[in-house]
Amino acid sequence: MPMLQLREVPAHHAGTMTAYLLHNSEKFFPPLNGACTVTNLVLTITAYLHRHESSLAAAKLPWLGASLALNLATTAWALGIMVPMNKAMARHATSLQANNADEKSEKELRRLQARWQKLNYGTF
Repeated sequence: MPMLQLREVPAHHAGTMTAYLLHNSEKFFPPLNGACTVTNLVLTITAYLHRHESSLAAAKLPWLGASLALNLATTAWALGIMVPMNKAMARHATSLQANNADEKSEKELRRLQARWQKLNYGTF
């Protein structure tokens, strides 16, 4: 994503590549996140149910609970913040593909790219 923010890359090309990246990431990350959440939930429940019978289950329970909590927080972050931002970037990318002189879409796409970078990588 950072290279797509360079001013030398025309906004309509950056929009096309951004839309492509976001579309492909939607195929990979939601199923992976779902699998991780279900796995963490099953492991946490199993450790909880066997905590009195197994010292290993009792020892692992806090770690599994923390893992589940972090996974749920990641899911909330993705659904509440990242997905709406990604959809907005895809909308502006589509507008730029139709009309590469659309300054409003270009400005908003660049703003969203900068926000995406700050929220995911921090500032450089």
